Amino acid sequence: MIYDSLWDSRANRLSRSVVTLDDVARAIRKWNSQNPASPRPPSDRNPANFFKDFTRRLAGANAVWPRNLFDKRITARQVTGKGNCFEFIPFKEGQTEAFPVSVPPPSAATPRHDITSAVLPVASRNFGRADEPWLLQVAVRLRIIESHLSLFSVRKERIRQVDHLQNSVKLNQTEIDAVFLALEEGESGSLRELLITCEAKRENEDLNMEQLMQQPRAAFRLKSVKQDVVIPMAIKTVGASQIHVIEFAEIMRADIEKTEALTISSDSLFTLRPSVPGIGKNTSKA
Repeated sequence: MIYDSLWDSRANRLSRSVVTLDDVARAIRKWNSQNPASPRPPSDRNPANFFKDFTRRLAGANAVWPRNLFDKRITARQVTGKGNCFEFIPFKEGQTEAFPVSVPPPSAATPRHDITSAVLPVASRNFGRADEPWLLQVAVRLRIIESHLSLFSVRKERIRQVDHLQNSVKLNQTEIDAVFLALEEGESGSLRELLITCEAKRENEDLNMEQLMQQPRAAFRLKSVKQDVVIPMAIKTVGASQIHVIEFAEIMRADIEKTEALTISSDSLFTLRPSVPGIGKNTSKA
């Protein structure tokens, strides 16, 4: 409906490819008026979450993506800020799905590592929920990011220190789930600072490459960020008390505007022992 409203039949092209929050809210109201008997009509009160919710599960997004857009090899990507929601874009060369999985699950080559969770207080376990804040708290308390960087990262021989700075950094155009600061030793023995942005996802959600790219972009826009290197990372629950860690290749400040996609440099799979409620399918209490 939105695509058709933006189509310029005289010019045989879209009048604009970027879809605004007003476009989304207007389309939701129109759909509701045309489907008054719908048992669960969508709300137009929070159009900013429309595309994020739509692509939360890529398999579901692919299943309901309009066939006429698929046949035209048209997909979409999230665009935030300045009243925007998403943008219609063409398929890339060789693309076979509207929303391909860009961050794969652990493979047979992914290193496995058991890590103790005995340091988590029993009281906190009783509040464990299957959501991102709990996943982040567990990862920070168990030093999952620090363990990955020192054991499995491509830069493990150079990492000297990793500090957790903050969770839920809300910015104008995105939110960074967690921020870390790492110190890396160079060949001369000097240390350089690396900013780490971390995205967290539950087991029933997919990592989105565009969301991951927005985080280093937003970080470099902050006046408080003096570092010239960002390492994007992600954590995701993938099973009972299992956390998949994905590290992407570093992005330099000078290259951020021309960088369109991230490249996975390493990953690892941590199993928490004893099991932790709320992490993956395991919901038993301690």
